[in-house]
Amino acid sequence: MKQRAGFTLIEALLALGIAAGMFVLASGVDRVLLRPLRQDPVAWYQMVQVLEQPGRYRVTDVDGRQLNLQDQQKQVTRVVWVDRKHVLRLTNQNHQGYYPLLRRVEAVHWHLTKYPGLVRLNLKQERLPWQTTILDLRGEGS
Repeated sequence: MKQRAGFTLIEALLALGIAAGMFVLASGVDRVLLRPLRQDPVAWYQMVQVLEQPGRYRVTDVDGRQLNLQDQQKQVTRVVWVDRKHVLRLTNQNHQGYYPLLRRVEAVHWHLTKYPGLVRLNLKQERLPWQTTILDLRGEGS
């Protein structure tokens, strides 16, 4: 029998697999690979439906990245904004309370139109293209 020098193919593949496993453990795995993003195609329409309840909300102002609304039923001020967890929320004016409208929101831009009570919404969700819509926030008497 002849003395072997070096590794066999099986030993080399086993060593490569162990090295790859150690690299993954050391560097971590991206959360996109671990938990694929599940998009709810109805969520966008539900958010619009909540904001456009007939006679419920009237736009008062657009302040930076938040939309200020007057709740016509309860006579209180509401704010729509994105929190640090990337959730579009409907809260009171002190950002208290929690009513999630839409999750995984990366950016939102509110623009008042030249027509009173109509607001243009540009919204970017994670791994989706920009979405744009016009919201009817004229409140009662619209």
